[in-house]
Amino acid sequence: MSAVDTVIDDALIVTMDGARRVLRGWIAIHDGVVDAVGTGPAPAARERINARGGIVHPGFVSAHTHSMDAAAAGSLDESVPFFDWLFGTYYRTVLALTPADAARAVRSLAMDAARAGITTVLDCWGVGDVGTRRTDEAFAASAAAARASGIRWILAPMVSDRIPAQWSPWLDAAEHAGGFRREALVAPIETALRFAASALRAAAGRVSVFACTELPEMASDALLVGLGALDAPGITTHLCASDAGAAGIGGPDGGAERAVARLERLGVLSPRLVGAHLSATDADDRRRLASHGCGGVHCAASSMYAGSGRSALGELRESGIGIGLGLDNRSLNTPADMIAEMRHALAFDRAAGTGTERVTVSDLLAHATIDAARVLGMAGVIGSLEPGKRADLVVRSASGGPEMSAEARIVLASRADDVQLVLVDGEAVFAR
Repeated sequence: MSAVDTVIDDALIVTMDGARRVLRGWIAIHDGVVDAVGTGPAPAARERINARGGIVHPGFVSAHTHSMDAAAAGSLDESVPFFDWLFGTYYRTVLALTPADAARAVRSLAMDAARAGITTVLDCWGVGDVGTRRTDEAFAASAAAARASGIRWILAPMVSDRIPAQWSPWLDAAEHAGGFRREALVAPIETALRFAASALRAAAGRVSVFACTELPEMASDALLVGLGALDAPGITTHLCASDAGAAGIGGPDGGAERAVARLERLGVLSPRLVGAHLSATDADDRRRLASHGCGGVHCAASSMYAGSGRSALGELRESGIGIGLGLDNRSLNTPADMIAEMRHALAFDRAAGTGTERVTVSDLLAHATIDAARVLGMAGVIGSLEPGKRADLVVRSASGGPEMSAEARIVLASRADDVQLVLVDGEAVFAR
């Protein structure tokens, strides 16, 4: 039998496979793929890595992230209303970015993510001004930086063609304060769809591209249908992120139409759809999303930092919607730290949870790995350590005592300096 490329041995391996196996042994990697996981004598290998009793687990997946507001990281040292943040912090930051700034923002997120064991991100990308040279060049620079990072990166360039009339007071205030232009938020539908379609050409290697509108209420029916028709592996949006957003916009009969019902009418609901936040769904919304196999992303830390007093995680889990976790914006949730995100989600659910049962550390580890991969349509490729899947994994020192479960040692006891090695496709993207 020929030697594999790499064996990591003397490891406590948390596979996150269907049986949720945890075993003391070794993992073999060949041609960027997990070749075998086992106990006893390890196979011959060209390289051997001694985990020294540490933990090996799948790389974390952030199923909803924004890289572009990295320059505003840590800016919210006090609570502000949502629209004051959106227009006064987020958009004021991204509208000023040059292509070089955009590339730096991607590199910043990639460096922090790799150090924290995050091997895949879905990046809802935007600098405003869709259809301009600045935005085209900023997207190209971001895609190049994502490819160079080694991280598995999904770029989702946000396009919109309408602004809800109800936003006028906040838009007026933001423009009066300076550094914000409302026209930068939208583009004509032809321009928006052309940009979204051209962005698909950036997909190569570990970089892929999803279709995306920032919010359904910022998209006409025609834009939503057009985005859904693109030959993209997925489509994502901030869905039911607020009560007003969930209530939607006027329907064909002139009456109110909830956002999820509108997406269903337009044929957008499918397993390709990734709905970020879903914090203001009702029971009918959740039923529709689950029946179409849509995925959802829970962003606990950013929700709490933005002042939310209610965790939607429990009701989403009980509805049958597949759930991943997301780091969201760097201005709201500065550290790219999935361990912290899981702890935030645990505390948020226990303090302000919905549903009848509270989430467990095992549930959260799944939401950060295999469940998030499933939400992104990538469960056959990443998310667990099984033969045939890509070798995206983390080797960390084993904090916590042996009386703790392996999942609890990762979620509750890990420290930032525990991460020793991070591989994507069997290649190191971080080594301590």
